[in-house]
Amino acid sequence: MDAVAFWLAAVAIGVLALPLAAGLFRRFPDGGAGLALPLGMVIAAFAYFVLRVASIVPAGRGGWFVALLMLACVSAVSLRVNPRRGAVLRRSLPGALAALGVFTVLFFSYVWFRSHVAAIAGTEQPMDFLYLNAMLASPSYPPHDPWFAGEAASYYYFGYLHIALLTAVADVPASTGYNLGLAFTFASAGTAVASIAFALARWALPRRSMGFPLSGAVLALVLLLAAGSLSAPLEWAAAQEHYNEPVFRTFGVDWMIPCDAADAATGNDNCYSGAVNPRTTEWYPTEFWFWWRGTRIIPDTITEFPFFSFLLGDLHPHVMALPLVLLAVALAAATWRGRGLASLASHRQPESLLLLAVVFGGLAFMNAWDVISFFALLAAAALLRNVRARPFRLALLHTATWSAPVAALAVVFYLPWYATFSSQADGIFPYIGKGTIPAHAFLQFGTLLSAIAAVAGWALRRHSRGAAWDALALALWFPLVPLLAWIVYAMARGELDDAVAARSNFGWVTLAAYGIVAWLLASLAVTQARTRDPVVIVAGLGAVAVLLLYGTELFYVGDVFRGFIPRQNTVFKLSYQAWAILAVAGPVAIVVACSRLRTRPLASFAAAPGLVLAAAALVYPLLALPNRTDAFDTTTHIDGLAFLAESSPDEYALVRWIDANVPGGAVVIEATGRQYRLGDDRVPVFDPAGPSIDYGESGRVSARTGRQTPIGWPGHEVQWRGSDAIGGEIARRQDLVDHLYLSDVPGDVVDGMRALNASYIVVGRIERERYPVSMDPVFESALQLVFESGNTRVYRVPVYATVNTS
Repeated sequence: MDAVAFWLAAVAIGVLALPLAAGLFRRFPDGGAGLALPLGMVIAAFAYFVLRVASIVPAGRGGWFVALLMLACVSAVSLRVNPRRGAVLRRSLPGALAALGVFTVLFFSYVWFRSHVAAIAGTEQPMDFLYLNAMLASPSYPPHDPWFAGEAASYYYFGYLHIALLTAVADVPASTGYNLGLAFTFASAGTAVASIAFALARWALPRRSMGFPLSGAVLALVLLLAAGSLSAPLEWAAAQEHYNEPVFRTFGVDWMIPCDAADAATGNDNCYSGAVNPRTTEWYPTEFWFWWRGTRIIPDTITEFPFFSFLLGDLHPHVMALPLVLLAVALAAATWRGRGLASLASHRQPESLLLLAVVFGGLAFMNAWDVISFFALLAAAALLRNVRARPFRLALLHTATWSAPVAALAVVFYLPWYATFSSQADGIFPYIGKGTIPAHAFLQFGTLLSAIAAVAGWALRRHSRGAAWDALALALWFPLVPLLAWIVYAMARGELDDAVAARSNFGWVTLAAYGIVAWLLASLAVTQARTRDPVVIVAGLGAVAVLLLYGTELFYVGDVFRGFIPRQNTVFKLSYQAWAILAVAGPVAIVVACSRLRTRPLASFAAAPGLVLAAAALVYPLLALPNRTDAFDTTTHIDGLAFLAESSPDEYALVRWIDANVPGGAVVIEATGRQYRLGDDRVPVFDPAGPSIDYGESGRVSARTGRQTPIGWPGHEVQWRGSDAIGGEIARRQDLVDHLYLSDVPGDVVDGMRALNASYIVVGRIERERYPVSMDPVFESALQLVFESGNTRVYRVPVYATVNTS
């Protein structure tokens, strides 16, 4: 029933937002119904954030319903002021019902999958659970950071606020809301991408049958949520011991070939060193998480894609942002489709201005990497609309006056978040390295690029030779400006010679290929810029997506990884954006080209590369799903802590007791994660060879309850707070907490807890493993035992009250 309650909460928010969606997307065939969910969520979450920051509503379930009431009021006012929207809603009723059907099928399908792997454990899932719990538990906003007691969260946590909203309204435990939040994100993104692709194809083919737009919508949904790396067929062949070494080496996946004696003698680690006989016992690879390698094809980078994200189950900002990213794409398409100038005068009726500011401000709040790319996409769409009516320079001026108020309000609306946010980014730098080889680029992005590139070349041929050459000349700046900027910047830093020397020949080929495809797409947009042909927006989307890939070959954003894997996060975040955009543009390009080509052979030729590679990309989920779920032969449940109830009932009881009895703002001390051992003199000493702190079980109580602890994962705190200078404070907190557990002086324990502003201290399995001393007698003499289950205990600092006896 938890899943049904969560689904009902999501559907209710979508229904409440329908009038607003109808205003923004009235030209969409479904009247924006497929986009009402992310629109409603961002408005309601923003309303709740403002209410909490302004201390208008307290913590608790009631505040979430006040936010929904505000969404309902805004929609009602919008419908009353714009009565014609009722006609849009009536016209688009079939589309709304279709959107509801798509969302429902996707939601419950993902719930079924996740019920086989529901545990919130491993990778960075404890961190994600931490922020979800913080949204629900924090007594004041901005919310606290449970892993750094006394400080506000310094992260883009708006996505967690979205999931917390649904969790609270549906009245389900956070450990269930986590998994249902993944299902919501999956279904909402799928519904949105289908809505956009259908709209673009329908605009392009108004007189054709519904078959073409429907095909585009289905293909877009598949490419976004089901397609994977083209390395999967090679993984299958390797698991079945079918090693064609020339083929593997051609694709640059030598590491799938088992190491031999020669590799051992030369120290070559670019080979498979795991267990070989057998690598699989089934028709699919049974090696543990073989599918992880599909996101590490390009060395020293992460090339994650949506199917992998939902397979893994990390509730990260870039994943939760998918519906909002697609909403931004839809807003760009709707802006381009609009009539008249997009200028300052357009904002005289402020509804669209305010909604755009809430959406794009929320995009920064949800995943800061996304806002620049997608705001630039929105501005480009406005410019393409304006050049239909004005000369380019005047169109550019109008676009600037239209965009500036949106950008300004997007910042103003979310100032309370900016005040507590500290970025780890320290600038943009020229990339110096080998670059991506074409084979790796093909394995990761070939499916998405093949359709859009082939169609761009075909579409340009439809125009006269003079018009095509003029467009190519005019659009040359699109790939050339970033390249020249890279050259000038590297030269200014004295690094140009090193940068040119470091890039391999194949690296230059990939760079050139990305640049040429981006150039072709930009040229296609230029040729049709003064028309309302939807090929313009499709080509524009494709050009921006390929430009993102092109940019990762030239620049990177400096962060904590800059010294050893500098472009890891840049490739990760920008290629993820490119995947989402191309999942819209590619399918639409294919169906439009097939429809407009006059002969079946030509249509087949245009569609074949994209469709064949799309089929090949489905091998990845076909192999990965049974591997991830043990062929779906597992006990099913949707509570992410059910595994804890089975494996460690005392820890589970501890979490539930804290949830029910400890105030949301309390500080609860738990093990820092440092390992101690008894020295030769039987005195505990720090063991540097102990287990890792980050990604381990330290901070487990705070992650599972949202209560604050003095220090959780220190490496992540350094990333979030953007400075190594915080290392001293982290060390101080670790020392204080360790001293509490190791002390044999009751007074020191009480003083230490008060110094940390802590009321509770946990003694469980982890604490007993990390600190090899008998701590209970000391705690019992100084503190009050308030919880006990097996060998797990919680102590509280005694509370003394002054009683007037006179």
